[in-house]
Amino acid sequence: MNKVMLLLIFFAFCVANAGDANVPSKFSVITFAISKYEKNWQDELPLAKETANALVNSFKNNLSDNYPKVSFSAKQYTDSEVTRERFQGTETNNYNFVFYHGHGGPNRITMWNQNKRIWHSGDVSEKSFGGKTYWALFNSCRVFKNGESNQEYWFNGIHSILGFSSGSPWYKKKRNCGILNQGTCYYYSYFAERDFATNWIDGKQGIAMAFFNAVNKWICNNGGYGVQPKIVYRYGYVDGKFFDPWEETFENSIQKTVFKNPGDYTGIGSRWVTLGTPDY
Repeated sequence: MNKVMLLLIFFAFCVANAGDANVPSKFSVITFAISKYEKNWQDELPLAKETANALVNSFKNNLSDNYPKVSFSAKQYTDSEVTRERFQGTETNNYNFVFYHGHGGPNRITMWNQNKRIWHSGDVSEKSFGGKTYWALFNSCRVFKNGESNQEYWFNGIHSILGFSSGSPWYKKKRNCGILNQGTCYYYSYFAERDFATNWIDGKQGIAMAFFNAVNKWICNNGGYGVQPKIVYRYGYVDGKFFDPWEETFENSIQKTVFKNPGDYTGIGSRWVTLGTPDY
């Protein structure tokens, strides 16, 4: 009888923990957000810091609610702290997820310092992600613009990068809410970052669909803006199994860099959705 009870308890324990079998034991995020540039050399982005905070807090809360054993850490830089030296340096490669919010264009993002950018031009790569960095998100206009961008140079082992082929608008909008719509609520563009983390971790969606669904809800449907969110990646075989990074879920993610060298991967991929009428 005791043996039967022990077997039942063991079976119940295995079933209860089966879903967490491939969940990372640690998850870290680093953010770079520029609201106001040196000498106003770029337009102000009033919600940049709040956007980074929304993403970090959503990651933290969703991990706590769904995977409390996962160790979470975050580092955040804002405004004058967002320099070329810091972004290009090795620190970014020590975090699993890199978030950047600032102005950009095809193959480039801007830094706080006047006229400073991270460029990818020709065969010159000023930043590629590897080390412990598996994912990144650029909330920046047109970095991965279709027909004008070369995503290849961002990769040195990172699984995928989320961003935009179009403009990436921000907004704060007042809405009536509550009983009989007598109350006042505000919608913010950074609800997209918040819900991306929720979709990916709590909703168990693939990383691309987690992002596309969040952008569709808060930038297109509630914000009223046309937009073209995009994911870029390399694909191929990892440990004998085909790996298509746009489908990667958090709970079954690969916890190492992939496809660093030309012979390691099958091809370079990207996927996007066109929502409304984007500003290209």
